[in-house]
Amino acid sequence: MKKLGGDLEGYSEDEEKLVYHYGRPGERLKNAEESVKRFHAGEGPQPPKGIFRSLVQTQSSRLILLVMLAMMAIVILTSIMDRGNGSSTVGLVPVSLTAFSFEDTVYISLQLQENSKVSHPQPPQVSCNFMLYNTDQQLVHQVELETFYTGTEEFLRTTFGDYDILYVEAVVTVGDETRVLRSKITWN
Repeated sequence: MKKLGGDLEGYSEDEEKLVYHYGRPGERLKNAEESVKRFHAGEGPQPPKGIFRSLVQTQSSRLILLVMLAMMAIVILTSIMDRGNGSSTVGLVPVSLTAFSFEDTVYISLQLQENSKVSHPQPPQVSCNFMLYNTDQQLVHQVELETFYTGTEEFLRTTFGDYDILYVEAVVTVGDETRVLRSKITWN
């Protein structure tokens, strides 16, 4: 098979013949622009090496990176700030309050979490006063429960008919220390 001119072997008479426009390597770049020649030689602009350099290469990529970092900071701050309402530590007893509504009943739970640091000869008494408030922020119902905390996980639970209950407050007392926890009702 000849590259340029002449008869080409391997083709029948009715087939279109393959035509080579460039014979030697480099001839195709002979008439190209200077920027194309530099790019082909590897002298043109190269992509940055490394993830961080590629994230800050252009002004728009820097802006996107800053927006992503700001959103991550907002999510972290709101998760830290939100955690304080329904959970606290009262007299070395970590407690958390949750409440949800299911089929016209509000289920309220105060979790006394495990704490191995509490080693009293006599377990402390934990009393909790649950107060349910409606959409007008008026007290609808009040329940008081008590238990002894032994250092293991325990729960104080109660239920109430859902009459537009908006949130629950729990006044938790351990010894002479008192904390007020608040939890919005989650509807399922």
